[in-house]
Amino acid sequence: MEFGIISDIHDNLTNLKKAITALKERNINDLIVCGDFCSPFVVNELGNSEMNVYAVFGNNDGDRFNIQKAAANFPQIKIYGEFIGDLDTQLVLDGIKIGVTHYPFYAHTMIKTGWFDCVFFGHTHKYHKQKFGSSLFMNPGEIAGLFGEASFAIYNTQDQGSEQIFI
Repeated sequence: MEFGIISDIHDNLTNLKKAITALKERNINDLIVCGDFCSPFVVNELGNSEMNVYAVFGNNDGDRFNIQKAAANFPQIKIYGEFIGDLDTQLVLDGIKIGVTHYPFYAHTMIKTGWFDCVFFGHTHKYHKQKFGSSLFMNPGEIAGLFGEASFAIYNTQDQGSEQIFI
């Protein structure tokens, strides 16, 4: 199974649509969002993709009430709050235990617990991939393309490999 990981959309619907199209072309139906949708209309685009979306908030998600309200219209979208990965918010896809946050500081703490096969984060807008023991520590880059070339990542649960995809 493969799933997508995106972060830092910052209202860039053009790049978001390109990422969704690329994921759909690979028959990927699950998507992790590491925060910074920014506006509620971004959630509508994610919902219309019909993908299963597992998301956290970022620091630029100012209207969290309306973002949650938009997500409520799409049963396949789940927004967990600040992070995915405590006892109440487990995310396991095809046997892979996943932690998600927007913030690198929390991600560093999460990866050190040893509870996760993967920890995904955003915020820095920079792609980062590192092994921490047997776990993957990754920032998929930014969808927005504000500080560099827009990118996202794909994770393969069978070989536990990942790749960066440029938009």
